[in-house]
Amino acid sequence: MSKKERNIQIIENEKMVNGNLVLELTIQDEVIGSVKQDGMRYIAVLSNGEELKLNSRNEAVDYLLRDYHLHRG
Repeated sequence: MSKKERNIQIIENEKMVNGNLVLELTIQDEVIGSVKQDGMRYIAVLSNGEELKLNSRNEAVDYLLRDYHLHRG
């Protein structure tokens, strides 16, 4: 038997933290992670504090979404 598809709404909030622009992804009221720029690279930060450096903002957002879907979704 297959699972029924669920549609979820992901909210992107941009905010300034210590003078740096940070993109925070939330689902309902749960923060799933954030993306911040580090020079020419981007750092994806999971809600548990784990960080991964990636080449683009889109890669960082995709990483956060995949982690959420794999472990919590």
